[in-house]
Amino acid sequence: MLHPIRQRPIDTLCRVFAAIAVLGTMGVLGCTPSPEVEQTVRDVDISAFSAPPMGPLPEVVATPMPQVEPPGVTEIEHTVTLADGTKVIRKEEIVTAVDPATAEDDSLFIDQGNQRTLRVGQRWLVESLIGQINGRPIFAEEIFKQIEAAVLLASQDPNPESARTQVDALVRRAFRQQVESELILAEAESRLSPEMKVGLLSWLRDLQETTIAERGGNRASAEEALRDEMQMSVEEFVTFRKNAELTRDILRRKVEPRVVVSWRDVERLYRQRHAAYQPDPIYRLGRIRLAKEQQADKIETVKRMMAEKKTFTEIADAVGIPEHGMWRAVTVTDGKMMIADMTNDLQKLIAPLQPGMISEPLDARTSMTWFAVISKETPAQMSIYDTDLQLSLRGELQGTQERIEQARYIQSLQKRWLGASISKMEIRLVQIARERYLDPLRPMKGAQQGPAR
Repeated sequence: MLHPIRQRPIDTLCRVFAAIAVLGTMGVLGCTPSPEVEQTVRDVDISAFSAPPMGPLPEVVATPMPQVEPPGVTEIEHTVTLADGTKVIRKEEIVTAVDPATAEDDSLFIDQGNQRTLRVGQRWLVESLIGQINGRPIFAEEIFKQIEAAVLLASQDPNPESARTQVDALVRRAFRQQVESELILAEAESRLSPEMKVGLLSWLRDLQETTIAERGGNRASAEEALRDEMQMSVEEFVTFRKNAELTRDILRRKVEPRVVVSWRDVERLYRQRHAAYQPDPIYRLGRIRLAKEQQADKIETVKRMMAEKKTFTEIADAVGIPEHGMWRAVTVTDGKMMIADMTNDLQKLIAPLQPGMISEPLDARTSMTWFAVISKETPAQMSIYDTDLQLSLRGELQGTQERIEQARYIQSLQKRWLGASISKMEIRLVQIARERYLDPLRPMKGAQQGPAR
């Protein structure tokens, strides 16, 4: 039962003052006051706040327990021998559950060794610290995300040894590139003076404003454009450009002064490629070969036309030799034809021939043969004094020298910042790649397992 509602003293006083005010107003207006309305106080029961349902209540549908129970899982382990003799343990599961359509038990066979979808309890290295470069931690995931597509493709090789070799090569190359970039960038940042840092910040601010202005004029449109174009945000793009400029500046100051290409270097490279730039001429060698008994009349025709100073092609056409008597193309070295597959007597007969000359007949037991140089072909040649060729050779030599000097500079940075730890980092990274993308093979020699992070 609720307590009865009673009027508070403050409410009564307020009501009295209101009545006095009303009476005064009415007296002023000349009106007669109305009698006060009495209020009845009554008790209110709790049942007054609830109402009976107007319609039927909803029914609760009970679900059979077999349909809501978790599926049963049975694990099976068996040993598989790979092509290289390595034995690995594969885990398989048989998942049994009720099929809602048929209300009968259904089983699914799952091979954990081949599937990419992770199961509960299956090990998968997500992140692992492999080392530090200038105090900055290097995680395996940073390197794997750059080459994961190529690594997954290489891991599909049916030959386990070939797959392992390809994956190792991809991971090692990516790791070396990452280490080189980090070392060069750390060296560049450490050499910035306070004034250079102020200038760098100003340049980065201008770069960010220019990037946004060129891609829509507002940050949202610039973010969307960079995501579609380079899969980067505005901050990531600005950081990428900053790192690229710092790397280019330190290499320009540390590597380029060591790159020197002299004229003697250009001449040496030109001589090494003399055959490509000054190729030997080619003689188109012709031959007329006639049988003594069956083609005696044609032999006489050849002798007669040679006495008349006819050309070799005219003679060949007259006696019916196909392709104007063309036999083979021969390269001329030092003005002489040297054909390795000919006898010494035949080479002596052909070697002194020049374009337009016809050799003496080679009288064999059953045939007679004449040879001649039908024409001479001289391939295009390039002189060492050709401007474009000089620039090309110099650029090639300069690029080679830059790679050599850059490798030396990076090697000096590695000795200063990393020492012998780089090999351990590389071995650790390759081991993580094998555990993630390949079958769990034998650990690499020198590899050390570390806690996953």
